[in-house]
Amino acid sequence: MQDFHVVIIGAGLGGLCLAQGLKRAGIRFDVYERDPAADSRLQGYRIRIDANGQRALQACLPQRLFELFEATASISPKAGRFLTPQLLPIAGRTPTSWDTGEDEDDGDLSVNRLTLREILLSGIEDHVHFGHAFMRYSCLDDGRVEVQLEGTSPISCNLLIGADGVNSQVRRQLAPYAEPTDTGSICVYGKSELPLTGGASLLEDGTTVIFADGCTAIFDLMRFGDDVPNLAADLAPDCRLTTISDYLYWAVIGPRQRLGLGLETYDHTQDLPILLRTAMRGWHPELRQIISRSKSAAVAALHVRTGRPDALWPFGAVTLMGDAIHAMSPAGGLGANTALEDARMLAQILADAGKETRTTCTSLLDYEADMRERATRAIDTSERGAAMLFAAMTDKIA
Repeated sequence: MQDFHVVIIGAGLGGLCLAQGLKRAGIRFDVYERDPAADSRLQGYRIRIDANGQRALQACLPQRLFELFEATASISPKAGRFLTPQLLPIAGRTPTSWDTGEDEDDGDLSVNRLTLREILLSGIEDHVHFGHAFMRYSCLDDGRVEVQLEGTSPISCNLLIGADGVNSQVRRQLAPYAEPTDTGSICVYGKSELPLTGGASLLEDGTTVIFADGCTAIFDLMRFGDDVPNLAADLAPDCRLTTISDYLYWAVIGPRQRLGLGLETYDHTQDLPILLRTAMRGWHPELRQIISRSKSAAVAALHVRTGRPDALWPFGAVTLMGDAIHAMSPAGGLGANTALEDARMLAQILADAGKETRTTCTSLLDYEADMRERATRAIDTSERGAAMLFAAMTDKIA
């Protein structure tokens, strides 16, 4: 398929995983990203990669990079603890999709998001173009697609893939009726440097989930054992990784009004840790201090929206993947993993399709049918997980 050219819009985890899979299959590709660099804005810290996500990465990455991905995962204890805001044990509210650490052979891996993105960029840097926002596309008479981007001449390709996230501009042209819906919830996340002080050291034992009235907080210790650039030098010398220090990741998720972050009170310029103080009233002092003392520059908020994977769009050489079509609540821990599985399926289908555009477009129907089924199931799981996380504190203390 040397003459076949795929353009991917968006250099997030899903788009880059697909690019690696296309490289492995010998398919020509280019990725265009509006951000000026991979680390130009805060996009999160800890991310959990489940068994499906791990298999997708293994299918798309060269073996040395997959081994580096595994080696750079956090080495903290996996078993989770489920507590009240007063740090007392609680049971019965864990979403079914969460890994509790009981299966040591096939469990989730906690990785640093930027580290994973740098691994996914390795070896394809010349084909990933930052600073080029997508503007629009046109379908040509010969079945190809012409793509217009900021800062460059129009680009012609055989296939255009929108991997440009929940605010996808590709989706808005291809399927404008598939705009994701606002759930009314928000996820505020950040990190605290180690070591922790005082009684907060009890959170250095792995993952702690705090079930509060109408919201949930997650604390996850991220320890890396070795300097990640040293790991890269040993396993994949051409991969350049940013040094990261151990940290405690935290996230608070719940309805905006419950967290005091309603649209009428939160304007994205205020200090999020301070705004959360009201929501944390009555919590254990150590929990409140961890969040309130986090540097505001290291804290961000994500409005939770739900995508429309059931939406159909015209047959042709344009399709969607990841949050561009199936954004979902982080409550299920399935969003990124579903996007990685999209990448694996797309890479496999394109590798098997041959280089005829019409044949490829027909094969895309198989991908889209599979994606819709998987994504609908994942969204349902995430919504049920959110309902459990936001429930009122009516459970009995264990």
